[in-house]
Amino acid sequence: MEGLLAGRVILVTGASSGIGLAALDVFSREGAAVLGIARRTEPAAATVAALVAAGRRVAIESADVTRPGEVERVITLLETRHGPLDGAFNNAAMTQDAVAIDLMDEATLDQLFEINVKGTWRCLRAELKAMRPRRKGVIVNTSSIAGVRGFPGLSAYCASKHAVIGLTRSAALDAAEDGIRVNALCPGTTRTPMMERQMQTRPGGEQATLQRIPLARISESEEQAEAAAWLLSWRSSFVTGESLVVDGGATIR
Repeated sequence: MEGLLAGRVILVTGASSGIGLAALDVFSREGAAVLGIARRTEPAAATVAALVAAGRRVAIESADVTRPGEVERVITLLETRHGPLDGAFNNAAMTQDAVAIDLMDEATLDQLFEINVKGTWRCLRAELKAMRPRRKGVIVNTSSIAGVRGFPGLSAYCASKHAVIGLTRSAALDAAEDGIRVNALCPGTTRTPMMERQMQTRPGGEQATLQRIPLARISESEEQAEAAAWLLSWRSSFVTGESLVVDGGATIR
């Protein structure tokens, strides 16, 4: 049976760990040629090498989405290797330690918006420029359940992830005339290195987090990557401007 993403050429940002690294595995398993980018590629090296040894079309390159021109550079590299860009998973992000808004320093807010918001904006701009001439393509931006609700102590992170949803909705309208779809993935608590650190700074830690999830467990990165694969595939062909919440029911409680 043909894979969900067979023949697709896909860019993944924030690919060195967590959901981004899982996406390299899931997307390539579903038949895509995938280029991952991250500021530090070393954490992903062993996984990527194993995927390549298994016959997958996967690579990872060092790039920083906060630097002008970097996304354009890697898109050119990807298209030279595999052909026109079909899809992108804009997953690069950072989180924050939980701290009350009146105690948070301005530098934290600036850094979160530089990576989570401006980084996503830079990716969208470069990807749409590559996709528009062929009048097709799919983009998925990683937001969060923090993009659809608030959390104590996470004001800057929540604000940045709300902004990603705003970018997604506007980009979906801008790109619709060219047949390009843009959606957001909103993961709930997922067992990634970034989330593990954040949970330890929340009141009650991991146990308190679990109590808020009806399915009573934390998501695995692969589960979020599977949801992103669906959004990137033909099976979601009439879905655009949406925010897919994958959180084990946490936001309906």
